[in-house]
Amino acid sequence: MAGANLSPVGEWDACGNRFYSKAELYQMAWSDVNLDNLRVACARYGGPIATIRDDRKMVLVSGGITQPLVKIYTSAGVQQAVFIWDKGSIEAMGWTSEEDLMIVEQTGEVHLYNMFGTQLPRHFSMGSEVQREGILDCQLFGDGLVVLTKGLQLWAVSGLAEPRPQKLASPALKEAPSCMAIFQPRHTLSGCLEVLLAVGNSVMTVDVDSAEQTAAGVGNIQKLSIAPNGQFVAAYTADGRLKVWVADFTKALSEFATQSDKLPEQLDWCGTDSVVMCWQDILLMVGPYGDWIKHNLEFKTVLVSECDGIRLVSAEQHELLSRVPDSLTDIFKLGSTAPGALLLDARQLFERQNARADNALRSIVGQLPEAVTSCVDAAGAELDPVRQAALMKAGCYGRAFCPVGSYPRKRILQVCQSLRVLNALRGSHVGIPLTLAQLEALTPAVLVSRLINARHHLLALRIAEMLNMDTDKVLVHWACQKISASLQQPDDQLKDTLTSKLQKYRGIRYSLIAGHAESVGRKGLATLLLEYETCAADQVPLLLSLGEMEGALTKAIDSGDTDLVYLAIFRMYRKGMPLKDFLETMSSNPLAKRLFISYCHRREPELLEQIYLGMGTYDGVGHMRLCSALRKANKISKANQAGSSSGHAALISDNSEVVQLLVRASEQYAQTKEHAFQSKASAEYAKLRTVQAELEQEAGQACFLGCSVTQTVQQCLRLGNARAAERVRQIFKLPDKRFGWIKVQTLATLKDWEGLEALAKEKKNVLPIPVYIAACKSNGAPTQATARYPSLLWL
Repeated sequence: MAGANLSPVGEWDACGNRFYSKAELYQMAWSDVNLDNLRVACARYGGPIATIRDDRKMVLVSGGITQPLVKIYTSAGVQQAVFIWDKGSIEAMGWTSEEDLMIVEQTGEVHLYNMFGTQLPRHFSMGSEVQREGILDCQLFGDGLVVLTKGLQLWAVSGLAEPRPQKLASPALKEAPSCMAIFQPRHTLSGCLEVLLAVGNSVMTVDVDSAEQTAAGVGNIQKLSIAPNGQFVAAYTADGRLKVWVADFTKALSEFATQSDKLPEQLDWCGTDSVVMCWQDILLMVGPYGDWIKHNLEFKTVLVSECDGIRLVSAEQHELLSRVPDSLTDIFKLGSTAPGALLLDARQLFERQNARADNALRSIVGQLPEAVTSCVDAAGAELDPVRQAALMKAGCYGRAFCPVGSYPRKRILQVCQSLRVLNALRGSHVGIPLTLAQLEALTPAVLVSRLINARHHLLALRIAEMLNMDTDKVLVHWACQKISASLQQPDDQLKDTLTSKLQKYRGIRYSLIAGHAESVGRKGLATLLLEYETCAADQVPLLLSLGEMEGALTKAIDSGDTDLVYLAIFRMYRKGMPLKDFLETMSSNPLAKRLFISYCHRREPELLEQIYLGMGTYDGVGHMRLCSALRKANKISKANQAGSSSGHAALISDNSEVVQLLVRASEQYAQTKEHAFQSKASAEYAKLRTVQAELEQEAGQACFLGCSVTQTVQQCLRLGNARAAERVRQIFKLPDKRFGWIKVQTLATLKDWEGLEALAKEKKNVLPIPVYIAACKSNGAPTQATARYPSLLWL
């Protein structure tokens, strides 16, 4: 049997074959609080408590303030906030899963406040129909609420992130239900919210799609309560009976006659295996097999159901009523010879250096893993630090003698860490009385978030470090709160204060801190903090929003991320930066200049020309105009080939635009000595297209535009216009041999053998006879024609 000095058996109450304990968590720190005259809302998982004067009761008001005050306390009764309620009559008040206080007016307006009394911007309304009909009943749960209007219609919000009131199926009621309860979406097979309505002697289930009778002949139910796991439903009937069913009412589990003619003020679950009813001065707990425990109450008590028990909040104290786990029962019950109890005795004998410790340990050598498990589990369920330590020492003592691999070593470490966390949380200065089961259900990540919101940053940081969690969120939130609380401190000093604490940790997102600094009007501080940001993707956008354009561009270029460079360039150009300054910045950053030119070339050529002119890049302007001219010339050529019906005059007009573009391109190229060739070539091409347009007007057909100089001469010869060919020769200064070769090739192509012979006999002929012979042969000249040429050699 475990040592009597440690045994908590005297604090237990037997309920059938099980034990329940009522442990004091806190003596409440508040004063002059009378819960009889207040509406009280207690958050689950040891969260805060909110109170406000109950306007449904006659209350004597003293002092200068007549408006009701909303007061927010920790679970230990330490006041955190107070604010005046200056809105309409309150229908319901409760806490969300994010520990935000939700207050619902009788008109359907819903207001949200954080635990420090600051109103959140997520205010919403249940809709005009609810406002018009008024609210008959309202039930809140962690992520939403359900409203029953006086028109006997149900409206629900099942998500507070984006609250959208939704009308449920009409229950077609003729009279108001006596009570209702909510199955949260996570407890239903459909994943949708369901509402239980007690109507007469039956129960209805209502969701979005249907309203149907779930159970009939169950009695006149006055109160309903759903177990924390959503698997059971408890009901209190008008004849004083407590009934329990499975969630779908297909099976009745128990029935208990309270023999009371008064309706209990509250009905709730103690964990998942017993139900608690509370009257003005009596608390009655009924177990699963009809066994019961009664406690007398001195003060009004508020029940707060938890996953492993129920918390009792009164004006004087805060208690936890819960079932004693089997591991604790096996160790501490009178006369226990369970392995865990013997291991605890062995450890206590060992501490007293008693030789019987060896005998006690040997007696359970084959059951050591079981004994260690029992002691460690019991330590996790125990609230008293002294018993926790004794049980953990016993578990470690037995673990040393266990066979290798028979008990996981990490389990002891995990329980020790969890107990350190829980004991720190239960301190009255923190006031979060969690148990190990509640911590596991809540998860450490959510716990850290709640500590951050409660501004217990140091404790949150220590817990995150011990559990190997990310500390970035804690540190960033602390820094933001520090900035908000230090609005009068100079930027340099505040920056040094923050960085001296944060530089010890890696991966801090200074951009988030800088963003908060900007939001409270500390732009200088934000700029200083961004110098410590290592992620350019977070750093550059914020620098741009702060107006640090050139700094943002430099950081973007240093990162090597072209997307960030583009972002900086476009923000600089489009957010009102003077063009002169913009062009100077581009000129001093070659990479940014190339990227911007590449973009404008593809998307905004007009802008590119403006940029080139502003930067003095005349060859770039010339290139753009040359490319534009070539594109238009290509369109004219395609129109000629397709026999466009737009008319020859239109094509000539389009060609005039091409010529103008070429001339302007030549002028821009001429601005620099390095592009003299491009200037001359553009001018020559403009001259050629001008001549070709004139030739087409003379010929009356579109056959010249788009041709080269050689092709133009050939086309003149084909049309028999030798004078025009000679004019082209003179304009473009074709050499005699080149011009003669063109004429030979053209006449040979036309198979004008006589003309070819005449050309060969001219005195000004500069081509050798083999050229004529080759041209004739390549174009299939008759034999007699080629035979004549040797006789001409004497000429």
